[in-house]
Amino acid sequence: MSKVNIESSTVNVLLELGGEVHLVAMHPDKYEAVSILVKAAAETIIKTGKTQTELLHFLNYTK
Repeated sequence: MSKVNIESSTVNVLLELGGEVHLVAMHPDKYEAVSILVKAAAETIIKTGKTQTELLHFLNYTK
């Protein structure tokens, strides 16, 4: 297994509720805390081969 630097990566939070997957939005201060925690806790990164755009399309997310 190779090491990767995730310091500058973006964290996306998905929440399963009632069998459906939802994208979570939060206040920037709270997002920063969650992002730091997720990056510190990450032990394994599994490449999906998908882009951020493809993820948002899958979630039917539009701004």
